[in-house]
Amino acid sequence: MSLAALDLAVHRDRTRFESTAADTSHAFAPDAFDRFPNGIMVCDRHGRVVTANTRLWELVTGTREPDCRLQSCCQLLGCRTSGGPLANACLTTLALETGGRVPEVRIELAGSHAATLLVSAAPLYEDGSHVVVDVRPAQASQSVVPRLRIFALGPLRIETANGHLAGDWLEQRPGQLLRFLVSRRGQPAPTDVIAEALWSAPSPAARGTIRYLVHALRDQLEPERGKKGESATIVCRRGCYALHPDHNWLDVDEYEREVTLGIAALHAGDHSRGSQHLERAVNLYGGDFLADEPFADWAMIERERLRGLASDALRKLSGLRGDSNGTYLERLAELEPLDDDVQRELISTWLRLGRKSRAARQYQSFRLRSLREFGRPPDFELTHLVAAAHEPVR
Repeated sequence: MSLAALDLAVHRDRTRFESTAADTSHAFAPDAFDRFPNGIMVCDRHGRVVTANTRLWELVTGTREPDCRLQSCCQLLGCRTSGGPLANACLTTLALETGGRVPEVRIELAGSHAATLLVSAAPLYEDGSHVVVDVRPAQASQSVVPRLRIFALGPLRIETANGHLAGDWLEQRPGQLLRFLVSRRGQPAPTDVIAEALWSAPSPAARGTIRYLVHALRDQLEPERGKKGESATIVCRRGCYALHPDHNWLDVDEYEREVTLGIAALHAGDHSRGSQHLERAVNLYGGDFLADEPFADWAMIERERLRGLASDALRKLSGLRGDSNGTYLERLAELEPLDDDVQRELISTWLRLGRKSRAARQYQSFRLRSLREFGRPPDFELTHLVAAAHEPVR
């Protein structure tokens, strides 16, 4: 649920935060924003609160009235001062640095209004000017054991308590629907949006077809569910479908959470803990997001964003721990095959290790890619790297 309702309250028009439109067809927007069951606030790039709904103040302060002393996300949520994942890190900064939705993290508010909250955030606009923050109370359901373990980094894999889930349906429309819902995790998708994703030109009957596909998908994921039983894997709210937030574990969410925690630890100056989280993240990154859906437009933007997070994590790990054997650099070179600096450093590492044949193959492969893509050779020569590798250390 979390950020999904922002399409209703925020995304359509930035000015609706500031005034009620005269047009009566738009008059509901301020009320929808203020009465949304989760707390919502918008911060500028510096973390200063621009606007917040009544529910946010209830959750954070225990009162419906805004507190003029609390003017930033750090003051409201304890960023940089509290323990846990936001220790010495700002939620706004994390959202802008990761370039996407920060997975929900649990925070403990102390003081006169002690509370346990689940907090998420995402950039509101592409220019990085604002961040929207979603806050909800932590419920006991958060400890529910997931029914499904969905692996979407690489080809889609599904595991249940009974083992690996497979079948021809994964390559058919129900499987494609599941992949689309994974790409929309945390954001319920209306039937018309699903239809446009699955068919380039959906027919008027697409809405009914989507309902049939949802039914077929639920049968595959929950074969023991009765015909009228409520689904524990796919929920429907007002014509929108989404993966159940509590009953499905996704490697993508875990991956993003580890990146977020790693960056937060580095901001706190804890390089050891930061590198541990980043190592877990790159170990979870088993390949490009939904690699078996390579041409779907709806997966490409998320695929590139997650790949960028992996590249950033590998760069940080290479710098933090030293990459004497090229472990991180080799993976980074696979993710960024056209980056001169990465290729130069990897080839230099092979030369320092005496692996001349591997260094030569790496250089020739990179040279061919550079000529093919840009019409020019790399900005460095192999002979220069060979000479540098044999220079005495001073």
